Amino acid sequence: MSKTVAKAVHVLETLAAAPKTIAELARELGVHSSTALRMLQPLADGGLIARGPDGRYRLGFRLVELGQQVLEEMDLRAVARPHLIALADATRSTVHLAQLVDGQIVYVDKIDGAASIRTWSRIGRAVPLHTAAASKVILAALPAERRDRLLSAHAFTRYTERTITDETEFRDHLAEVERLGYATDQAEFEPLVHCIGVGIPDATGQLAAAVSLTTVRADADLPELERLLGQVRDTASAIAAALGRSAS
Repeated sequence: MSKTVAKAVHVLETLAAAPKTIAELARELGVHSSTALRMLQPLADGGLIARGPDGRYRLGFRLVELGQQVLEEMDLRAVARPHLIALADATRSTVHLAQLVDGQIVYVDKIDGAASIRTWSRIGRAVPLHTAAASKVILAALPAERRDRLLSAHAFTRYTERTITDETEFRDHLAEVERLGYATDQAEFEPLVHCIGVGIPDATGQLAAAVSLTTVRADADLPELERLLGQVRDTASAIAAALGRSAS
């Protein structure tokens, strides 16, 4: 990195901590005030910094615009895929990545595990809102108004004897999902198919995606399913970190 670029980065990092006068910035950079002013001018011209009414410089709105563009162009599937593959290999189970897209929760990736049988899910297919573990954790984290919009247009179809078909009961179920921080699908859509899902927060802390792990067996053994929770959580955390989410 050139000295000029390094100093520009230093300016931005300094102003991110607090607005500063030209004299304060000059002291921070170890240069004369006139030199500091020349360094700041290109940043100000580009909208990366701005001078407030109090004479102090602060970060500019252009940085917000650029940051938002980075977030919008971040390809969740590309970022998540190596972590999904690692989870599928470690557990020999099928792993799904689901995302809220244009008012629908859809499967955006799927890694078939070595010990799995073929399941209904397909990449690009809408997730059954009231049965899938991945959709439950996303719904539980949504603002109430947005969640209500999705559920009001949803048909609570019965697929198995375990399917929750009552909307009020399902909303209570989502409250429990929010409390626990994960969701399960215990043969609620397909017989023998059991899933556990964890949400993936993005860099802003919003949760609009989830990773789920699918096992196929005759009994709905919840303790056995929850035994895999730690690995699913680790995967969700790794994807979140790759998306720029700081560890909390």
